[in-house]
Amino acid sequence: MLARYFRVFKFAGEVLGMVKANPTLAAPMGINLAVAVPVNIALAIAYSFAGEGALGFIILGMGVTALYFIDYFCAGLAVSLIYDQVTTNDAKMGPAFSRTLKATPGILVFATVSAALDLAASYAQEQGGIVGTIVLRILRVIWTTATYVVLPAMVIEGMGFFPAFKRSKDLMAQDPTQVGVGIIGLGVMFSLLSLVTIGVGGWLAGVISSLIHPILGGLVFFTMVNVYWSLSGYLRSTYYTCFYLWARECERNGAANPAFAPAPLQTSIADAYA
Repeated sequence: MLARYFRVFKFAGEVLGMVKANPTLAAPMGINLAVAVPVNIALAIAYSFAGEGALGFIILGMGVTALYFIDYFCAGLAVSLIYDQVTTNDAKMGPAFSRTLKATPGILVFATVSAALDLAASYAQEQGGIVGTIVLRILRVIWTTATYVVLPAMVIEGMGFFPAFKRSKDLMAQDPTQVGVGIIGLGVMFSLLSLVTIGVGGWLAGVISSLIHPILGGLVFFTMVNVYWSLSGYLRSTYYTCFYLWARECERNGAANPAFAPAPLQTSIADAYA
């Protein structure tokens, strides 16, 4: 019974095999790290000088929005690369950038709302509003999931923000693929990944700060945090892209059959239909 919730681990293994066959697929993770780490450090420095007043809040809001935009834009690149790889076996960065740039307005909306929910939850927590904090964080999780579910329609099919939402909602309403089961599995996977990356990163940062210098410790911590976000975002993008393509084929054929699923999803779900 519980096995179906953990197929996502097998899926992740299939993704790594696909990346090994075509290293270009890993480019979004590298771009995410290369851009997000400096932005994260710059944000921390700017906020430390600005303080907690109005200027600090503006800098924080702009910085968090920028970080979400970087994450979601790289997710869009991953969506496009995965789509090309499973359909043509020839994923290249040129078409991926072109498709993702066209989806930039929608990606900016996603980033802005995600940042607003983050800041609102942090403010509620500072004010001691436990219920409000929980509600806002749940909304953030739902919104984040919606982002990755909708991105394939925006990037692959070139739909606008609202049409992409409607298209994704229609596919999810039928859900012949049980995509919701995998969301739980992803949550477990990312919890473990967080322990390995952010948890270990925090410990290393403390050790390096005390033995060498706090600046170097901070650099290590920010790097590990962004390793988590880039890797988890990439896996989310790949997972929902494969499910989007599968759900689309199931819709066209009027049946849920693993034969319609793209690699690397097909092998990880075959046992459910055996």
